[in-house]
Amino acid sequence: MEIKGKTIIVTGAASGIGRGLCQRFAKEGAKAIVAADINEAGAKAVAAEVGGEAFVCDVRKEADVAGLVKFTEDKFGGVDLFCSNAGIIAIGGYEVDN
Repeated sequence: MEIKGKTIIVTGAASGIGRGLCQRFAKEGAKAIVAADINEAGAKAVAAEVGGEAFVCDVRKEADVAGLVKFTEDKFGGVDLFCSNAGIIAIGGYEVDN
């Protein structure tokens, strides 16, 4: 896929692989990058670094993801690539040790 001129959403964008994806998409000439993350400060930092937009989003919440897509469509006219990179980890489980 040609990245140049595309509008791209990256979830989990505040650090690690997500940040790297945003950097690479910017280098490849993406028209717009929306750096989405539950970490507002991190998303804003990455967005500033790549000339994109930050959006606070908890991907565990369907309404947040819908809001992310709507924001991007309203601001840029559509979404060419949704990079679902966010990972959620849950510590613990159903077992309880006494």
